[in-house]
Amino acid sequence: MTRIATASVIVVMLVAVLQLPWQAFALLMGLVLLVAWNEYARLFRQLGVILTSPPGALMALACAWSFASSSQHAPLLWLLLAVVLAAVVCLHGSYSDPTRFVGTFTATVCGILWLGLLPGAHIGVRRLPDGQMWLLFAYAAVAVGDSLALYAGTAFGRSKLAPFLSPNKTVAGAVAGIFGSATVGYVFGMWLSGISTLEAVGLGVLLGATGQIGDLMESALKRAAGVKDSSTLFPGHGGMLDRVDSHLPAGAILYVILTAGWIV
Repeated sequence: MTRIATASVIVVMLVAVLQLPWQAFALLMGLVLLVAWNEYARLFRQLGVILTSPPGALMALACAWSFASSSQHAPLLWLLLAVVLAAVVCLHGSYSDPTRFVGTFTATVCGILWLGLLPGAHIGVRRLPDGQMWLLFAYAAVAVGDSLALYAGTAFGRSKLAPFLSPNKTVAGAVAGIFGSATVGYVFGMWLSGISTLEAVGLGVLLGATGQIGDLMESALKRAAGVKDSSTLFPGHGGMLDRVDSHLPAGAILYVILTAGWIV
């Protein structure tokens, strides 16, 4: 019951956020990024790796907000700068310990990619024509797929999908999740302009599958760190990283598809 109540609140808040101007959306995405970074750093501390948290979080924030620029090259330029700065900061803190440097630098750069570029792509989508509807499509495809996978896996799941990464996920749940995401695509295909029903269904499947991969990636990190949730921020749902692990890569895939002109 707690899980359902929390999910309802999250959905209402998400729909309200999408109605805000894109500048406000970008600020809120930055807040999500910072909270998720704190949880990400905590997970790596469990693994004995200390991130350069304040500088790393700021570099991730800069990469995310670079998508607000009118230049399509801005994210790449900020990413290159962030990698160089991360190397300098990490080297300064662990120049006498190569093992520590490699671990800290790798975790910091991965954090900038995961929690900087991917949230930034959502900002990029939000700035596009019909960006609100496209993001709602992506979020719905992932959320419906995730919910259907949970309940179908609990009811019918026998074969494990990836037991070493996430022992509770099943093949039946994954298939049901993809079906749910495809259904969302079919529904949105009737609303969105410039996209056929078949394309919308295919995009729904792609977004749902990408979301499942993102979920597995975070599950692997949590399993390695020996924790069930990234935090207890959302009762019954875990932490911020638990809530955005599927949505972040799905939104990034959507950004690439839309900006490349593969659909509209």
